[in-house]
Amino acid sequence: YMGSSQRPILSLMKRGLYHDLDRYKKKDKCSSSPFTRIDPGVIKSTKTLQFSQSIFDKNGSLPYGEIPEPLKFERDCQISVLNNGIRVCTEYWPNKVASIGVVIGAGSRHETLETSGTAHFMEHLHFKGTAKRTRLALETEVENMGAHLNAFTSREMTIYHMQVLQEGIPKAVDILGDMLLNSLYKETNVEAEKDTILQELEEVNKDPMEVLLENAYFNMYREHMMGQPILGDRGNIKAVTRDFVVNYHAANYFGENLVIVGAGGIKHEELVELANTHFGHCARRPPEGVKRKGTEKPTFIPALTMIRDDEMENCCVGVFYNAPSWMHEDYYSFLLLERIFGSYNQEANYEGLNNPGKQYNSVQSYLAQYPDIVKHQAIYSPYKDCGVFGNYLIGNEAFVKQMNYCGLHFPTKFADYIDESEIERAKQKLYMELTNIDTTADIMPVSYTHLRAHETLRYLVCRLLLEKKKQ
Repeated sequence: YMGSSQRPILSLMKRGLYHDLDRYKKKDKCSSSPFTRIDPGVIKSTKTLQFSQSIFDKNGSLPYGEIPEPLKFERDCQISVLNNGIRVCTEYWPNKVASIGVVIGAGSRHETLETSGTAHFMEHLHFKGTAKRTRLALETEVENMGAHLNAFTSREMTIYHMQVLQEGIPKAVDILGDMLLNSLYKETNVEAEKDTILQELEEVNKDPMEVLLENAYFNMYREHMMGQPILGDRGNIKAVTRDFVVNYHAANYFGENLVIVGAGGIKHEELVELANTHFGHCARRPPEGVKRKGTEKPTFIPALTMIRDDEMENCCVGVFYNAPSWMHEDYYSFLLLERIFGSYNQEANYEGLNNPGKQYNSVQSYLAQYPDIVKHQAIYSPYKDCGVFGNYLIGNEAFVKQMNYCGLHFPTKFADYIDESEIERAKQKLYMELTNIDTTADIMPVSYTHLRAHETLRYLVCRLLLEKKKQ
């Protein structure tokens, strides 16, 4: 992992991903690419390329801020707040299936060094039985409904979600409320689950990208809990006790920190009523004297870490920068920037390996010049008050220097110059990703994210993809 300063990124942010065309008109017309130098004696081709701006101009462009016709039928997102502070968010459309989720604004950053791994541990224990349902009864009830129940834990949130038929909606909300507010956290279950989580940790540690990212987070945030692994380490997992779990629940599972989301065939009024019934007794705030951990803003620390494993065939390199949070105005610009950088796989792009000019974008064209750099992935991970942006690369050990250079080179070059076709290509890619969010299971986490960010999906699409730069 290699950390670096944020100067190139800030330069790109300030320009909002748009370059000043007049500035480049004064330059040599032949210096059109940040990665290749064209001989001035060569006559440039007049052939229209796949993503040339002229093609998009021919198709016409919308006036500033106008929503395209297909998106005018985007479903409204309704939001209500219960008396205990729980927010209920729904996006309804006629459907026989509904997805219901409960999102808790608590993850590994809200632990301490001693209790690291407790958030993920609690996620497992919520499936082990409650005051009125044993583990077997819970599993049987979900299976008999034909439902899908799952959960995951991240650094800032934990999500429990179910996908059910319409007639199973009341029971689904009942199950979720029972799991999250009435679980027993038996000592026997705590001890038995340690082996399961240790096995999960072993599997995660087999993924080079996961290992690199966990070490990168530690390098960037050091003493803050944002820098600690989500699953915890082996020592912490073995040391987890029932008291750790109970205290974490008391500090983080309260009304103002919960969001209940429904998507698909569920009416807003119905979900509000069910939420009142099964979550209405949840306290609005933590008990007096209980203080949440990890609420302070982490500090980004530029640093360098090297880990050697002689059993690995290739080398993994990550170069990351400080980036905007998902509450920052440049959040959308960085979503677009992530897709401009994109991803590269030597196997997928083998046809252009010996001819970099045939690759899909300038990043891939540049990487293709190094046959032993086999993979690249741009990564943008925003959080409430911080963010991480960078590049992950895999290649032969002999090319470590080149991979480090690429991680520093790409943001610097794009901060100085970015071709209009690169922006248009990324817009189309992100546009397709957003419009393909159409199932109830896909909509549910998206609705939550934009509820937290005070944005709706419609506004995101309109602002990010359709707005034109004001002249």
